[in-house]
Amino acid sequence: MAERVFVEKITGVGFENPHIRQRRRFGLEDARRYPLFTPDVVKLMEQLLSPEQQNEVAVAVTVTAHKPV
Repeated sequence: MAERVFVEKITGVGFENPHIRQRRRFGLEDARRYPLFTPDVVKLMEQLLSPEQQNEVAVAVTVTAHKPV
């Protein structure tokens, strides 16, 4: 899972007690609002992905942790 890799990365730089707060799948229409997905990438996904796949193009993960002082 991608979440596990992210947790390993943040603990590797000194953060402690990571907790995955939320996982939320989002579709192509949601992706249009994020600058990570450029108009060209969105257009390509529209062409290549089936309508079912367009409903789940990514997962947003919210993680909290703390860095000791």
